[in-house]
Amino acid sequence: MTSDAGATGGRVLRVNGPLVEVAGLAGVAMAEVVEIGPDRLPGEVVRVRPDRLTTQVYEYTGGVRPGDPATRLGHPLAVPLGPGLLGGVFDGMLRPLSVAPAWLTPQSLRIADDRKWTFVPVATEGMDVAPGAVLGTVDDAGPIAHRVLVPPGVSGRLESIRSAGRCRVDETAATVGGVDVALVEWWPVRRQRPRRDRQESAAPLVTGQRVLDAVFPVAKGGAAAVPGGFGTGKTMLLQQIAKWCDADVIVYVGCGERGNEMADVIAELGELTDPRTGGRLADRTVVVANTSNMPIMAREASIYTGVTVAEFYRDMGYDTVVIADSTSRWAEALREFASRTGALPAEEGYPAELASALAAFYERAGRVVTLGGTEGSVTIVGAVSPPGGDMTEPVTAHTQRFVRSLWTLDRELAYARHYPAVTWVGSFSRDIEALGAWHARNGDPGWARRRRQVVSILAEADRLSALAELVGVGALPGRERMVLLAGRLLREGVLQQSALSDNDAYCGPGKAAALIDLVLDVVRACEERVDAGVPAATVEELDFSPVLRAREDVGRDDADGVRRHRAAMLTRLEELS
Repeated sequence: MTSDAGATGGRVLRVNGPLVEVAGLAGVAMAEVVEIGPDRLPGEVVRVRPDRLTTQVYEYTGGVRPGDPATRLGHPLAVPLGPGLLGGVFDGMLRPLSVAPAWLTPQSLRIADDRKWTFVPVATEGMDVAPGAVLGTVDDAGPIAHRVLVPPGVSGRLESIRSAGRCRVDETAATVGGVDVALVEWWPVRRQRPRRDRQESAAPLVTGQRVLDAVFPVAKGGAAAVPGGFGTGKTMLLQQIAKWCDADVIVYVGCGERGNEMADVIAELGELTDPRTGGRLADRTVVVANTSNMPIMAREASIYTGVTVAEFYRDMGYDTVVIADSTSRWAEALREFASRTGALPAEEGYPAELASALAAFYERAGRVVTLGGTEGSVTIVGAVSPPGGDMTEPVTAHTQRFVRSLWTLDRELAYARHYPAVTWVGSFSRDIEALGAWHARNGDPGWARRRRQVVSILAEADRLSALAELVGVGALPGRERMVLLAGRLLREGVLQQSALSDNDAYCGPGKAAALIDLVLDVVRACEERVDAGVPAATVEELDFSPVLRAREDVGRDDADGVRRHRAAMLTRLEELS
């Protein structure tokens, strides 16, 4: 994918920031990559005219001038997929940023990789292999097995395969049907990788965050969005998902964020302990970093690059999660690019194709049967940063149409130190029915009923809170006061979760179910006491701290410990008269 194709005698006509006009290249197609200037800066063709091409360069164009050479590559933007991705930090074109000057030094796409990897063959010569078949593994490419697969579009007799040993990524590992297969594969980032079939059945992505898993879940292969204003805890929630979700590979795309914030995220990922392996969380994470000081086209491409990496590991049979922070900055790059090319602006200056671009991005999520016959998934979680917290602005409004789960962060909850600040008013999950059926098949038939009760209580408590502010709590009937109590216990004892607590940072599904049952059973007992004639004020004065402390007092998966708290609290309520 890096070899020259076609005419090489092009020259630069005009430079206007990242827009560079080129003449002398025949047969060039839209979206094809052209290298500009002596430094071979990559650019994408965005307009084709009879006498010239307009390219959008992915790099800073300082020093490029009319008359400089231009070379076509004959393919759209493609990235190298192979061993060495896990634990690495890359820019939007998947070029390593391991060396500090690489952040700001313009580079070509042609970066030599001299590292050697330990290849172990699995297939044997003479057998017939199809796309997706496993040829071998690379044992030193990270904490999970790196499988070398037959690339899409290649099949036939395995004519030769390399013996076990060390080799570079560009060296031939096998020959299939006359085609040489290396450890590295180049793939266009804007094209979905093929799969055999899409799975219709749903299975939950367990994040370890109770408000998500128990109230607004997302399925493996689904798409979720996290809209929230400044200071509402988006980055912390995304980091918690990255650390605790039951995915095999995390792809963290930092798109358009400030450089110091991105550096902090990378440093924190390096310090976090992976609960699955005991090593560093960064070792099974791929970071695609395109900060706000990097060119807009690289920022725009970074989203697709991240999804392409996730699909690469999905094809190996792994569950992957793409965390995009944030899609708003990506949309701003689209807006800036559209204004430079003279495209007709739509809402708030965004291009008219904003909705279709968002749809194309989130559409690449999915739980599939791979070409090799295994199951894998790509789950996309995109952060949205609406200016001023305006949830009606175009990026947020369009995103809600294309995601299966929406986790809206509320400023008032965040200021009240209620974290995660996911509001139960503006959030939703479209996979409740399918996931409820999954839980019923896997030993928790009460999951859907439990969630339905939680949502109902929270909605009723919000309604009564507004009424109580007008007439006072004392004017409400006892039953309604118990609803207010139930809302408080659910918010503080279940939905709140401390990322800094060893016991509470992660909550297993069994413990989450037990905590909700604890609150529901305690509230039911309180209602029975009120119906029996006990004053509501007497019930409200009871010490409910055992209910609120249960999430902190017991271990991450200790459902039995929660049940002991439940039994003790119900005994105290029975003694109330």
